[in-house]
Amino acid sequence: MPEEGVQLTPKSELLTAQEIITLARLFVKEGVEKIRLTGGEPLIRPDVVDIVGQLYKLEGLKTIAVTTNGINLTRLLPGLKEAGLNAINISLDTLVPAKFEFIVRRKGTCLSSKATVLIITVML
Repeated sequence: MPEEGVQLTPKSELLTAQEIITLARLFVKEGVEKIRLTGGEPLIRPDVVDIVGQLYKLEGLKTIAVTTNGINLTRLLPGLKEAGLNAINISLDTLVPAKFEFIVRRKGTCLSSKATVLIITVML
């Protein structure tokens, strides 16, 4: 992460939850069986748990996955699992908190061993 941060995409240019579900429905209708939420960081969307829940209702969709750097994961994982998330990829540059904070330029976002145990427990 550059020191000056990155310019975020204006909300008006992001897909709405309904647009995501509409596209997913079309893809599943054509035979897609796995959808992975990724991008900048899907777990900063306030509606991500609702999106996963709506995806879970799509008949024919077998896998709902997310790729994350871990921001908000400790807080959201139980709800995501309950909503239907069944695969996760955690992309981390380091597990050393000070090094992680230097890389992402944010305080307190490194996954703790407590969070790692929670992830293993919930995903099993």
